[in-house]
Amino acid sequence: GGNIAMNAGGKKAVLWGTALDNLASWKMVTPDGNWLEVERLNHNFGKIHDQPLVKFRLTRYDETGSKKLGEEILEVEGKRFRKEGLGKDVTDKFLAGIPGVQKEGCDGLITSAVWILHKMPPVTRTVCLEFFGQVRDAVPSIVEITDFLKTQPGGAILAGLEHLDERYVRAVGYATKAKRHGRPKMVLIGDIVGDDETAVMAAASEVVKLANARGAEGFIAVSPETRKKFWLDRARTAAISRHTNAFKVNEDVVIPLPRMGDYCDGIERLNIELSISNKLELCDSLRNFLKGELPLNTGDTTLDKEVLLGDRREQALELVTEVQTRWQQYLDQLDQYFHQMQDYSLRVSWKTELKVGLEAIFDGSSYRPVLERITAIHKEVLRGRVFVALHMHAGDGNVHTNIPVNSDHYAMLQLAYKTVDRIMALARSLDGVISGEHGIGITKLEYLTDDEIAPFRAYKNRVDPEGRFNKGKLMPGGDLENAYTPSFALLGVESLIMEQSDIGKISDSIKNCLRCGKCKPVCSTHVPRANLLYSPRNKILGTSLLVEAFLYEEQTRRGISLQHFDEFSDVADHCTVCHKCANPCPVDIDFGDVSIAMRNFLRKQGKKKFNPGTAAAMAFLNATDPATIKLVRAGMIQLGYKAQRLGHRIAKSFGLIQDSVKHPPATLGRPEIKAQVIHFLNKPMPKNVPMRTSRGMLGIEDDEQIPVIRNPKVATENSESVFYFPGCGSERLFSQVGLATQAMLWHAGATTVLPPGYLCCGYPQTSSGDEDKGQAITTANRVLFHRVANTLNYLDIKTVVVSCGTCMDQLLKYQFDKIFPGCRLVDIHEWLYEKGIKLDGVKGVQYMYHEPCHTPMKHHSGIKVANALMGQRVDLNDRCCGESGTLAVTRPDVSTQIRYRKQEEVEAGAAELRASTSKVGAGDTANSAASQVKILTSCPSCLQGLSRYSDDANIEADYIVVEMAKAILGPDWLQNYVKAANNGGVERVLL
Repeated sequence: GGNIAMNAGGKKAVLWGTALDNLASWKMVTPDGNWLEVERLNHNFGKIHDQPLVKFRLTRYDETGSKKLGEEILEVEGKRFRKEGLGKDVTDKFLAGIPGVQKEGCDGLITSAVWILHKMPPVTRTVCLEFFGQVRDAVPSIVEITDFLKTQPGGAILAGLEHLDERYVRAVGYATKAKRHGRPKMVLIGDIVGDDETAVMAAASEVVKLANARGAEGFIAVSPETRKKFWLDRARTAAISRHTNAFKVNEDVVIPLPRMGDYCDGIERLNIELSISNKLELCDSLRNFLKGELPLNTGDTTLDKEVLLGDRREQALELVTEVQTRWQQYLDQLDQYFHQMQDYSLRVSWKTELKVGLEAIFDGSSYRPVLERITAIHKEVLRGRVFVALHMHAGDGNVHTNIPVNSDHYAMLQLAYKTVDRIMALARSLDGVISGEHGIGITKLEYLTDDEIAPFRAYKNRVDPEGRFNKGKLMPGGDLENAYTPSFALLGVESLIMEQSDIGKISDSIKNCLRCGKCKPVCSTHVPRANLLYSPRNKILGTSLLVEAFLYEEQTRRGISLQHFDEFSDVADHCTVCHKCANPCPVDIDFGDVSIAMRNFLRKQGKKKFNPGTAAAMAFLNATDPATIKLVRAGMIQLGYKAQRLGHRIAKSFGLIQDSVKHPPATLGRPEIKAQVIHFLNKPMPKNVPMRTSRGMLGIEDDEQIPVIRNPKVATENSESVFYFPGCGSERLFSQVGLATQAMLWHAGATTVLPPGYLCCGYPQTSSGDEDKGQAITTANRVLFHRVANTLNYLDIKTVVVSCGTCMDQLLKYQFDKIFPGCRLVDIHEWLYEKGIKLDGVKGVQYMYHEPCHTPMKHHSGIKVANALMGQRVDLNDRCCGESGTLAVTRPDVSTQIRYRKQEEVEAGAAELRASTSKVGAGDTANSAASQVKILTSCPSCLQGLSRYSDDANIEADYIVVEMAKAILGPDWLQNYVKAANNGGVERVLL
C-alpha cells in the first residue's frame, strides 16, 4: 500500500510514517557516505499514532559500517505521525527528523529493514455490499461498519475495507450480485477476520445488517475461491483509464471518515459541472459547424444546396440554442438542481435532447453526411471530457481520486489540473490532507504551504547540503512548473515505419497498459531472485521506448540503429508465449501475442538473429519426408543429446555450471557465447529417448495412406471412432507418448484414425515469428483433413484426440467441427477420464503433476484429471519447466533463470511427498517411506524439460498416459502393442 516503495534494483526504499506501526529497525547510507542504524525502542508495536511517546535510537557508523561514530535518542509524540482523525497522512516531510521516514529518498538509501510480522487469524469472511441508493446516504455506512468492528465483537476485527464508486463499478465491468437491474452506485468489499468462526460469521452478518439499513444488499463469501472472486473486481481498478490509453492524473487524499459523504458529494458536484461544461462545448462546436457549409449527398440532382437544405439549418440552430440555454441554466443554478441530477430524476442528455432532434431534422440519404459529421464532432468533443472517479481504502479514509486524461489533449490536461486544484481545496476544507500513501513528489508540492514544508527543507539543507540524494526534490522549484513530458501519442503516425511495417500494430496492442503490474506474479520470465527486469509490464515499457526510438530515428536519420533491433529481439525472446499474463490484465493485453508479433516484425525486417539450435529444431519440425526425419533425428537426438550430456559432465567436473544453477546471473540483453554455452550445458538432456518414431515402429510413414488402427478382438462396427493428431513431440521425439495414447485407445476398444504421414500443427513456426510458414502449414493440414474426412465418412468421427498442449491450441483454429461435423477436440487424458479408465493407485510411487504452460486439458482441471486417473494423491507442481519449445536452445540464459524457480518448486514438492510417506504406518502397503517420487505432465516439451531435473532434484519425469499404460497394460506394453498392431491391427486406406 505504498508503505515501502522499492526501486527496480530493490535497493532503495521509501518509508512512510504509517509503516512504522510494526517496523523494528532499519539501516541506511547517509549523504556523507556513512551508515546509520535506526532502532525503535518501544516494544509495544501497534498503532504508533496512539502511543504517547515513541523512542528511536540512532546509531551512526563510518563508511565501513563497523566503527561506531555516535548515538542519540530521538523522542517523538505519537500524535505527530498523522493528523488527528485520519487513517493516513504523509504530508509532514520532516516528521521530527526521523531519518528515512517520509523523506521520499532525499536523505539516504535504506538498504534493509526489520519488521514485526503478525500471523493472520485463521478465520476470514469477505463481505460484499452493494448500495443502490444515493451516495450521500450510503457513505455513512463506512463509519458505522468501522466503528462496530473497532469494538472487536467476539474478537472479530476488520482486516480491510475497500470502496468502488459508480464510475469504477462501470469501468471494471462489475457483475452485480443482487437481483436488481442496473449497477450499484457504490460497492464496499471487506475482510473480517478472527480466531473464532462463530464470532467472525456473526460479525459479518451484523455488517450486512448495517448495510441493509442503508438500502444495500450484502453477500458473505466463505470459501477461498468465492473470496477471491469477490476481490477480483477491486484488483481491476486500473481499468478506469482504459479509454485514455492508460494515462490518468492520480491524486490520493485522506478524508476523515465522518466527512466522507461530504467529499463524495463534492466530487459528484464536480463531475456534474464537468459533464455539463463538456456538453456546452459540444453545442458551441455544433453551432459553428451548422453555420458553415454543410456536406450533402446531392446524387444526380441539380438542385442548389441551399434549396435542398430548405430551413433545416435554421431548425437545427434553433434546437441547439434552445438546449444550450437550458443546460447553461442548470449549470448556473446547480445548487437548485444538484440532488435531482445526482439521483438521475433530471438528466442532461445529448442523446434524448439533441441527437434525436437533429436526426429528425436531417432525415434522409441526402443529409446523411451532415449526421455523420455531427456524430464525429460529438465523439471528438466527448474525447476531451474530464471526470473524476473514486476508489478508496475505506477503513482509513485514503481516497484514490483519479482523472483519466488523454495525454495528447492539451486542453483536457489543463482542465484536469484545474480540477485537481479544486479537489485539493475540497479535501482541506473537510479537515483532510492532500496525500495518504502516494507521497508528494513533484505533482503535489504546490499544495503544501511554506510553513508545512519549511522544516523539511531546513533538515535537508543540514543533512545533505550538496543535494546528493534526489537533488531538488521537495525543494523550491521542484514542482511541475518547469516539467516537460513528451507525449508518445504526439509522435503521430507520420513516420514511414509506422505506415509500412507491423510496428504500428505492436504499438497499438500495448498502448493501453496501465502499469499496474498484475501480470508480474504469473510471468515465467519474471523471476525476481534471478532476473527482476523482464515482467510483461517492464517489457511493455521497454517496447514502447524502442518503438519511440524507431520513430525518432526514422524521422530524423532515415535509418535505425542495429542495436535497437537487438534490444527489440531481447524483449521478444523473454517470453514463453504461455499467455498467462492476459488473465489478470485489466485491459486484456496478451504479451504472448505481442511477442509473436515482435518476432514476425524482426523476421520481415531481416533482423532476426540466426541461431543454429533453433534452425536445427525447425528443420526437424518442418520435415515431412521419413528419410529426412530419420537423418535429422539421428544427428540431433541421438548424437546431439549424447554430446550435450558429455559436455554437461565435463563442465560439471570443472565446476563451470554449478553456480549458474544455484544462483543464475541476472542478464540484460543477450550474454556472450561463452556464458550461453554454460547455460546450455548446466542441465543434461534426457537419456532414454526412443530410438525410432512411432510411425517407424508401426510402418505407417506413407503420406498417401491413412492408418486406421483397431483391436480386431474388441472393436465392433459400433465402436467409437477417433481422429488422433499426435504432433511432432509425441510422434517424432518422445514416440512412447504417441504409442501410449494409441495403446490406451486400443485398450478402450476405439477405432483410431491417424493423419497420413508426418505432420506438424504449425504452432512452433507461428510462435517463433514465422507466421507465413505457420499459416501455410495450417491451411495445408485443413485441406488434407477434409480429404481424410471425405475418404472415411463411413466412420462417423465425433472426437479428435491430441496429446500435446501446443497442438491443442493450434488445432482449435482448424475448425474441426466443419471437417468432422459435430466433432469435439479433447486431450487423451480427458478422454480417459470421461471413459472412467483409471488406476487404483501405484504402489511405491508418489506423484506430482506439472501443468504445461499450454495445457491441453480444456474441459476439466488438469490436476483434477491427474488425481482421478492415477487413483491417488497427485500434488500440483507450479511454474514453467524452462524448456518452452525451443527456448532452451534459443536463449539458454533465460531458460536457466526460469528453471531456477522451477527447481525450487520441484524440490519442495518432492520433499513434502517424501515427508508425508515417511509417516505412513508399517501396515500400509500402498506406499512406504522409501517411495519413489515422479513428476507427471501432459506436454512433450515439458517432458523433456522435466527430465533435466532428474539429477539435481532426484525425481523421474513421465507422461500420465505412459504411466497408465505401464500400470494397466504391463511393463512390456510398448512392445506388445506394436506387435499386436502390426499383426492385423492396422488398416491402410489409400487417400
